[in-house]
Amino acid sequence: MPSPEAELVVYNWLDYIGEDVIPSFQEKYPVKVKYELFDDIEVAYAKLGQDGSGYDISFPTSVDIPRFRAAGTLLKLEKSLIPNIVNLGPEWADPGYDPGNEYSVPYMWWTTGIAYDTTKIKETLTSSEALWDPKYRGHISMMDDYAETFGLALKQLGHSVNTTDTAQLDAALALLKQAKPLLRTYTNDTVTTMVGGDVWVGMIWGSDLYQIRAELENENHVYYIPEEGSVRGSDTAVIYSGTKHPIAAHLFLNHLLDAKVSASNTNFIGYMGPNEAAKQYIDPEILADPAVNPDKAILDKLEELLDLPNAVDEEYLSRWQALKAGG
Repeated sequence: MPSPEAELVVYNWLDYIGEDVIPSFQEKYPVKVKYELFDDIEVAYAKLGQDGSGYDISFPTSVDIPRFRAAGTLLKLEKSLIPNIVNLGPEWADPGYDPGNEYSVPYMWWTTGIAYDTTKIKETLTSSEALWDPKYRGHISMMDDYAETFGLALKQLGHSVNTTDTAQLDAALALLKQAKPLLRTYTNDTVTTMVGGDVWVGMIWGSDLYQIRAELENENHVYYIPEEGSVRGSDTAVIYSGTKHPIAAHLFLNHLLDAKVSASNTNFIGYMGPNEAAKQYIDPEILADPAVNPDKAILDKLEELLDLPNAVDEEYLSRWQALKAGG
């Protein structure tokens, strides 16, 4: 195996890697990892640019892989440097967004739902309508993510999260405008806002509940997938075409796919990975938690976000910008 470069630059979501993952990689290889964080994927994409802009590895959502492939943004992977790719479960070996995992490796998968603080909200919540309930004014959050938040509204209206119907998008925008005066914030860092007590009920990626409970050292927060349905998605790990450290980058992807490293990652951040070989090392409580590892009945209520045509994506984005601007 060729020797790695001396440095590696990684750009990842906030709170989205186990505390031992990078140290164990640096112990294994003579590589210094520069690790930077983001909490808004669109801001991250703008910073990464066409070829990574000096970053080697990042973690885009699977829905974005087809357009990144087409644009030449990603480096085609050299599988001989990623032998641990055989650890992937069969459903992840040939994903539709990247056949054969030629340009990405699956990282973590997740569901989007709603969490609430049972010390503040005594009733059992089951619907997304909770985010429109004036009883919780000033203590509600929605995601700062146009696809996720429009998806929530579209599902509440009985539509697909991937609709191309502008009338349905207008209806979703009107619904979200009704909720806006009730909100405390739009945020993707729901862990911080819920731990701080400012938000009683809000949109959340399911596995963030694990982090909330760990930080508060109690189980006062409950997570549910709205009865109307919601989103299931996955994130990937990729190497950018402008990488200056391609060998180190491949070795890092291989490290992420090591069974024990992958399990350690899941045990720390609470997200399920695609690594079948890792399951024997994952905390049984996580495997049994429907917020992290839901059963088929729950998964059947969910939709994957699709890579929509640019013109359709602009329809979503323009309405989101109008909502955020107050228009």
